[in-house]
Amino acid sequence: MIVTVCMDAAGAIWIANGQGALLAECFFKAEDETEDELRLMGYHRLLTVYPAAHLAAGTVLEPGELGELFVDGGPARRP
Repeated sequence: MIVTVCMDAAGAIWIANGQGALLAECFFKAEDETEDELRLMGYHRLLTVYPAAHLAAGTVLEPGELGELFVDGGPARRP
């Protein structure tokens, strides 16, 4: 499964499958947050949620940044 991670000019980040269906929103952790705190709140790293997926960096993102993203567990709200 190919998953594309995109970010728009406003900084919103989301994941879409190969057909363009939105899967979830993503975010970078803030400097004052720890990975453990985020995990306790139900957020997980993108690479943990989609370990078998072929990740592709879409607009604005660099491939190296994908490992720093966390997935919002709720449904994506991008149009």
